[in-house]
Parts: sequence; C-alpha cells; structure tokens
Amino acid sequence: MFSIKRYGVELSGALALYAALLLGANLAERVLQPEGGAKLALALLPILGMAAVAWAVLRGLWRMDELQRRIQLDAIALSFTGTALVTFAWGFAESAGAPELRAFHVWPLMAVLWVAGVLVAQWRYR
Repeated sequence: MFSIKRYGVELSGALALYAALLLGANLAERVLQPEGGAKLALALLPILGMAAVAWAVLRGLWRMDELQRRIQLDAIALSFTGTALVTFAWGFAESAGAPELRAFHVWPLMAVLWVAGVLVAQWRYR
C-alpha cells in the first residue's frame, strides 16, 4: 500500500544521500585534485545517490493502486514525449545558432514535465 509519508521519507533520504555524495565528491576533487581513473570515479560517485532516488521512486510506484499508477503512467508519457519534442527542437535550433544543450539539463526538464503531467492527469481523473 502506498503511503505518501513513507515515500517522502525514502525519497528525502535518497536525495540527502545524493547531495552528500555530490558535495563530498566536489570537495574531494578540489582538495585531492585526482587524475585519470580516480577523477572519473569521483565524478561518477553521486550516481550512487541518484540510483537510490530511482529505487525510491520505483518502490513508490510499485506500492500504488491502479488509479495512482495510471496517473503516473500518463505523467511519465507526457514527460517522455515532451522531453523528446523539446530536445529535438533544440537540436534543430542549434543549427540556427542556439547554444548547445548539455545532457545535464535534460533530467530537470523531464522532472518538470513529469510534475506537470501528474497535475494534468490528476485533474483529468477527478
């Protein structure tokens, strides 16, 4: 059974882990100034926190009832297609002089569209 409180605790913990790993990796990179494989390992360290975030989201989805899952499916579909449209359009705009879109900016776009999709789907299924 889905509990927003339990989900919030799990997601907050995973986000805190991500933030700690990100800050720690950045600090270690500045202090130690590693090279080669060590630099790559430090750069990728925060991914462990993001994996925990993904796991918390999946656990939350698995605990939802059918309507909640349907709302999330609609939201994810809107996020997926919206992100595809925006990134494709941006790619074409780059040929007209727009600045290059870094892959690092794609996830925040997906997240914003996911939230918008949840709001639209909740309104739709009222």
